[in-house]
Amino acid sequence: MIVLRCTSADNGEGVKITIDNCGVKNTLTVSADDFLSSGIKKGDISEGDFEYLAEADKRYGARRAAIRIIAAGQCSAQKLYEKLRRRGFPHECAKNASDYVKENGYIDEEWQIESYLGDLLEKRYIGRRKFTAMLLAKGYSADKIAAVTDAKYSDEDFALFRRKFLEKTFGKTKPESREEALEMKKALYKQGY
Repeated sequence: MIVLRCTSADNGEGVKITIDNCGVKNTLTVSADDFLSSGIKKGDISEGDFEYLAEADKRYGARRAAIRIIAAGQCSAQKLYEKLRRRGFPHECAKNASDYVKENGYIDEEWQIESYLGDLLEKRYIGRRKFTAMLLAKGYSADKIAAVTDAKYSDEDFALFRRKFLEKTFGKTKPESREEALEMKKALYKQGY
């Protein structure tokens, strides 16, 4: 196997390597760090070097895919990992990419949770039980959800959101009959209170 060419890719973040393997050309793209640590130069390389570059190509591809996914919309590190796995990346590459993206500040889960809560609580008046389930489904941890919620909202805030929901839905906060009380209770339960 012979390395024919090494060129910069992704504004210096990566290196594109063209390899001739018995007349078959392969082009791999690896991170600049992986390329530098490999010590590979133009010319003959071993089978082990090729395997190293092939693995580095998968890792770098997963990182690039992760950044494209994040650019399209916010998601938790767990959801990012799941999306990468669905796209065919092996466990280790998907985990490495989601960790890389999180460690480098592309994902701020606390900010994302706070953003979701602003919409779910202050605009839609959803209760704690329901928004916790919604955010857990998005891949955020229960501990982070609770920490952000407790830091931003008090019990008085939740009582206010509950009243606003009742006013929006029923036009009042106090029932006038037993049937109306049951309807309000049922609506509050569905809303997560």
